Order: sequence, then structure tokens, then C-alpha cells
Amino acid sequence: MLNNTRFSAIIIIIFSVILLSGSNISKAQNAPSLTAYLNKKSYSPGESGVLTLNFKTGAKVKIPKEPGVDITLTTNDIEGHGFQDYSGGESDYISNSKVKYNFTVSSAAASGSAITVSGSVKFGFCTTADGVCKITTKNFSVKAKVK
Repeated sequence: MLNNTRFSAIIIIIFSVILLSGSNISKAQNAPSLTAYLNKKSYSPGESGVLTLNFKTGAKVKIPKEPGVDITLTTNDIEGHGFQDYSGGESDYISNSKVKYNFTVSSAAASGSAITVSGSVKFGFCTTADGVCKITTKNFSVKAKVK
């Protein structure tokens, strides 16, 4: 009798965990997708430019200001100067789901060549419906010509 009670309790616990896990999975949000683009199609050596990172979020998903968006460049074609101020927008979230990163094309870039601006972006995203926040990393790569 005692074994049957234990067995029943274990089965109830297992089904409860499965049901609760299933409900959390249905509420889970996918990480936003990321697109990156440059403000111009071609640059002169030593010229400054702007890389725009656009986060495409699902319904009720926003990009928080804290922790900040962190970029790692994997290219030698540019010198990064940092993000423009993205502290505006409603409450604790970035407005328009866009951030801009300032850079300068290497003065050693050869005219007629192409540069690749590539790297990764680490950022948080939050579901405003339940307050769950996660951190993810996305890669990007965009090209431009050197005048």
C-alpha cells in the first residue's frame, strides 16, 4: 500500500512538472532577430560612418537599456568609436529597437577595395507581459566600398 502511494505521488509530480514546463514553453519568446546596415554604400579612407543595429522583436518583447548593448568587432577595416546615446525612449527600454554605432574607416583602406564591418552584439530582451528577461548574442556582417 505504501509503495502504491509513493508511486502515485511520483506520477503526479512528473505530470505536474510536464504540464508546468509546457505552459512556460508556450509563453517563451524567441530572441529578436538582428539586421545591421551602414549609413552609406561607400566611404573614403579615414571617413566616419554609422552602423545601425535594428532588433526585430516579437509582440510584447523589448530591448532593455540595462544591461547595455555590447558590440565586439571582428574586422580590422574600421576603428570603432562606440554607441550613440540610446538612453531615450519609454521607461527602461530602447525606443524604436535601434542603436547606432560610430566608426571610422581605416586610413590604410585601399581605394576601389571593399570593407567588411562584422562582429557580434550581446544584448538583453524582455517579455513585458511577464517580465522575463534573457541575454543573447547575434552576429552581423555588412560590406561597403572604399572610394
